[in-house]
Amino acid sequence: METSWARETRVCHTIELRPDLLAALRAHIEEHELEGAEAGALVCFETTSRRTKKPGLMERMAGAGFTSLTQAVVVTATRLLWAQGTDDDEAFARSELLAKLEVTDYEKSPAFGLMPDHGIEVQGVVGVQGRVGTVFFGFGEGPDADRARHVLKAAVKAAHGEGPPVTTG
Repeated sequence: METSWARETRVCHTIELRPDLLAALRAHIEEHELEGAEAGALVCFETTSRRTKKPGLMERMAGAGFTSLTQAVVVTATRLLWAQGTDDDEAFARSELLAKLEVTDYEKSPAFGLMPDHGIEVQGVVGVQGRVGTVFFGFGEGPDADRARHVLKAAVKAAHGEGPPVTTG
């Protein structure tokens, strides 16, 4: 399977995140009074994605013509927090309650046949002007990516009352 991105995912502590992403996350946490989010992390991971093919016209027109993207994700028992930054734009952070979200393995989505990749689609994210949409978290391959995927999916299930609480152990 050939993808347009080379991705590397690592599980880490928030203090080990790329500095601009950590700053964006902390500013979001402070602005939205989400104290304890860092300490309550079930998993924290960072994926660095580097484009392996030249972006197409549609990607450039949609503002997705960047050559690298880094996403930092913190999953707590109740909330998903993430920050992302490209090589061209300032990092930003967002968060959503897990109970409002659905997660799907991208590899099982219809889009996979058109654009092969590895990752998770998160549906239920409130975007611009209150529109509900989807965010994609790309994953590299390996045990860190597998752990990040497992904890995120399990935490969303638990938030929906469909599984046991997730622990860090």
